[in-house]
Amino acid sequence: MTSSNAARPSPLWAPLAAAVGLLVMVALAGCGESEPEAFSGYTRTPTPNVADVSLPAVEPDGSESPFRFTADDDELLLVYFGFTSCPDVCPTTLADLRRALDEMGDGAERVDLAMISIDVEVDTPDVLAPYVRSFVPGSVAVRTTDDGELRAAAEVFGADYGKDLIDGEEEVYHTASLYVIDDRGDLLLTWPFGTPADDIRSDLERLLDGETPDGVVAA
Repeated sequence: MTSSNAARPSPLWAPLAAAVGLLVMVALAGCGESEPEAFSGYTRTPTPNVADVSLPAVEPDGSESPFRFTADDDELLLVYFGFTSCPDVCPTTLADLRRALDEMGDGAERVDLAMISIDVEVDTPDVLAPYVRSFVPGSVAVRTTDDGELRAAAEVFGADYGKDLIDGEEEVYHTASLYVIDDRGDLLLTWPFGTPADDIRSDLERLLDGETPDGVVAA
């Protein structure tokens, strides 16, 4: 009989070695994958659909036409509830959007904007249309004198508005979000007030490239 003086590994090392090997494999697998970068806007579950919402689009001469809240094919529609005499929030939001679109170059041609007035007594058609188009040329000015109709539309978007009496003066308030709609009428993203122009641009470019907020790229 022959014998060997070679050292034999202790039985205690076997499970430890297996565990270390498993950790190394997991780490190496993780190196090849990364979580998709989150969008700056937030989503809602289930995704609201606003395709059935219709309000009048107005021109400076007072003419009206029905407007449904869906983007053109392979484009995006941005929707904003605001008013022309807003001292800071509305002009800031629209100016940030203008900067984002300017930075997109030709891609901006696939993005439209509709502004819905929540102060129609002041925002007559000859005031509203030029106002929103001064920020984004070609924008749609939306205005209805039927508050029930306007309120119903705002509810679908998750927006609110009204007037408060503060120190004896009437002040208008409204949800200051900017909404992104696709060509099916799905509300893909909501940007809260203060979202930087660069973040708006980045989200828009990703959506136009076919990426969805859940990280899926459309075929």
